[in-house]
Amino acid sequence: MDSKRLDQHRAVGRAEVLAVLLTAALALASCAWPKDDYDDCQYGFWLRLSYTYNIMDVEAAPEYLGDAHVYVYDAAGNFVKRIDVTAAQLKADSQRVRIEGLPEGDYRFMVWSGSAASEYSISGDGGGRDDFRLTLATAGSLHSARQLPPLYYGAPPVAVHYSETGYTERVVSMMKDTNELACLAVSTGEESLTADNCSLRLVTANATVDADNALTGGDAVSYEPYQLETVTIDDPDYGTMHGVRVAISTLRLMEHTTCRLLLERQPEGRVVFDVSLPEYIGMVGRLYTSMGRQLALQEYLDRQDYYTVVMLFSEELDQLLQLRVNSWRVRANHFIKV
Repeated sequence: MDSKRLDQHRAVGRAEVLAVLLTAALALASCAWPKDDYDDCQYGFWLRLSYTYNIMDVEAAPEYLGDAHVYVYDAAGNFVKRIDVTAAQLKADSQRVRIEGLPEGDYRFMVWSGSAASEYSISGDGGGRDDFRLTLATAGSLHSARQLPPLYYGAPPVAVHYSETGYTERVVSMMKDTNELACLAVSTGEESLTADNCSLRLVTANATVDADNALTGGDAVSYEPYQLETVTIDDPDYGTMHGVRVAISTLRLMEHTTCRLLLERQPEGRVVFDVSLPEYIGMVGRLYTSMGRQLALQEYLDRQDYYTVVMLFSEELDQLLQLRVNSWRVRANHFIKV
């Protein structure tokens, strides 16, 4: 390339760079002008919904959060407003919700995602913060045999202030309030456990939570399988075994709340197995860490949302050969019921 053409090439390159810089400068300058409804610049007060409070410590809000409902209360807990955002709107705004019309000050926000599903009912909506309740909709029964839609909760106290740039963002850390339990109960006897002669369920009083996501007591709910099938497996330790595979869906599991996993032989109602699920989950939970620190049991229960429990019995169901929780073997021989 001769020197004349080289100079022309350099001039064109400098012009392209200047054009890019000028465009960026104009974009920044436009955000400093008074706002109108047609302005693409970000402004106002926003909540950004984040879901890193999971066992993987990764941001999963875009994949898992759906429709969001934001409750706004003043510092004294009085209801101010509710904002409903669709999953499509949330995704379009990068998991953010714009909060309009709030004077500067201290507020209490409460955010739910998934709470509009028919499996849940809400009372106190529009009342004071202390009046709010979210309840499993059991239609007058204390039994649930449904797969619950994913439910997420977050409730940070937030000071609303508007920055000089006109844009302010606060992060709401969400946690999951629903859990899936996959159970396998098998024995060395071909007819000892089948879908027709056994009952496996989770019993706990966790059907209602308040604005702090705390359980409010009440009667225990029997969470029963929404999937149940008779299976035959080949176990490396005990050979061919027969039994049932079930899937159970439950609301939030709590460390200090009675929560029993029960296996009964029918029709005589004989209790074969009865354990505290949080206790045995805790044996496994102590093996997990987050950012180099060991998880407390309740944090593990809140971060983990899927559990597997495998129970291996003798033919007469009078001996528990092995118990596995999330693939870890744990000791539970003294919990066998004969």
